[in-house]
Amino acid sequence: MCFLRSAPKTIYLLFMKKLLILPIVAIVSIIIYYFIRIFFFFEADYNFWDSLFAVLLLIGETYMIIHAFGFMINVLKINGKKVPYRMKKLEDGEYPEVAVIVAAKHEPEEVLERTFITLKSMDYPNFKIYLLDGSTKSKFIDQNKNLVKKYGIHYFHPNEYHGAKAGIINDFIQNAYEKYLAVFDADQNPLPDFLKKVVSIAEYNKNIAFVQTPQFYSNIQSSPIAKGSTLQQAVFYESICEGKNTNNAMFCCGTNVLFRTDALREVGGFDETSITEDFATSVKLHTKGYKSVYYNHARVFGLAPESLAAYFKQQYRWSAGTVGVFKKLIYALIKNPRSLSLGQWWEYFLSSTYYLVGIAFFLLMISPIAYLIFNVPSYFVSPEVYIFTFVPYFVLTLLVFYGIMKKRKYKINEVYNGIILASVSFPILMQSVFLSLIGKKFTFDITPKGGTSKIPFIKLWPWTTMLILNSIAIYFGITKISNNQYAVGVNMFWCIYHMFIISHVYYLNSLKTNYKRYSI
Repeated sequence: MCFLRSAPKTIYLLFMKKLLILPIVAIVSIIIYYFIRIFFFFEADYNFWDSLFAVLLLIGETYMIIHAFGFMINVLKINGKKVPYRMKKLEDGEYPEVAVIVAAKHEPEEVLERTFITLKSMDYPNFKIYLLDGSTKSKFIDQNKNLVKKYGIHYFHPNEYHGAKAGIINDFIQNAYEKYLAVFDADQNPLPDFLKKVVSIAEYNKNIAFVQTPQFYSNIQSSPIAKGSTLQQAVFYESICEGKNTNNAMFCCGTNVLFRTDALREVGGFDETSITEDFATSVKLHTKGYKSVYYNHARVFGLAPESLAAYFKQQYRWSAGTVGVFKKLIYALIKNPRSLSLGQWWEYFLSSTYYLVGIAFFLLMISPIAYLIFNVPSYFVSPEVYIFTFVPYFVLTLLVFYGIMKKRKYKINEVYNGIILASVSFPILMQSVFLSLIGKKFTFDITPKGGTSKIPFIKLWPWTTMLILNSIAIYFGITKISNNQYAVGVNMFWCIYHMFIISHVYYLNSLKTNYKRYSI
């Protein structure tokens, strides 16, 4: 019993000491489970409907396994030997000029004013701040002109509004003379040493196109949604991005980034055909042979979405834009496979397919429903095979994930919030992915936050429908469990689990927050 009580602590200490036992074992368990899963898939005697649902389940599991495998590989990378950041020591008179730009459209005055104050406080001897105002309403144009006058900031307004954020930045850089371009969203507040750090990295190697820094939220305690969003950002910026950096595959995240202006001009500026212009432009720069650097130090703080509506709108846009880039990546791979290294292709594949997770989660969710109601697929592996293959894979991947988060001082309730928030997003991600794949055009706008942005109950019908279907499936399971306790019991467990996850959407939508707005 003493050993059992100390086992979790022992595993954690091993992980902390970088012995890497847990992620390696997790990778082995992933490979074993998948090979056995494929073997029984081809061995089973399926009819048409069995085959259909078996294939759908396998597609969902394959997606999850690929991304779990990619995450484990990144864990191994970031816990290996660290490569120090290479910086050029800059003396007085050697600091290159930097244009610090804030692209904004219809932003509230208090958000911009707070950002201007922090930008003006940066400790760098050679920079100018520009407000790139994409506002079309006279109220905001007048407000912004008064603000830039108050803080001594340069004002830029395009003659013709096109290409959203990408378009206004492209118009600006046509006549920009500064060597570097530091890009911030309207709600991002950098620390004073931001420019000195990132410029010294960019100056070390003229082939560096951009230096990306992480984004952290300052309103973590405002709501469980803000906490969940923060956890998701932490997983991305503190683990995944570090791994991408080792393959020179770190992409621009749209804000808190320093660009080499000439490199940006060489690829035609930001990609105006994508609503995730940052991601799409990164691909263009990497295919041109440029390098990117991820500087994993908190130097900028922004605002997290505080309401479910704001979070969903953010995820909708990010999902649609990323999947749109995925289509371009496929074309680029076919056209010129050598334009990126194997490691870069792998990382971009993982990044551009991440938001397909909504479809994968849905496929995994409908499988136990189909089995309990319609008994498809009729074939189910023996309990021994399931226990000794799936359970180790599932448990070990969760342990590695939690170990990473605990190592970075995140609490279990924060991890819980992040997982729940990501899971309940599946209908939003499915819709955005579908519309993106058929070529639907999306618009770039700002997201309202606060208690006034609740989603009407009628619009929660996808979650309500899945709750009803899972309930019906559980009822069928109760009537059948005496015939096959193991198979029916396992599928009932998954239905109950999915109902538990889905039901959170009503609670999250009911939360009240202080009214604010922020730019995505």
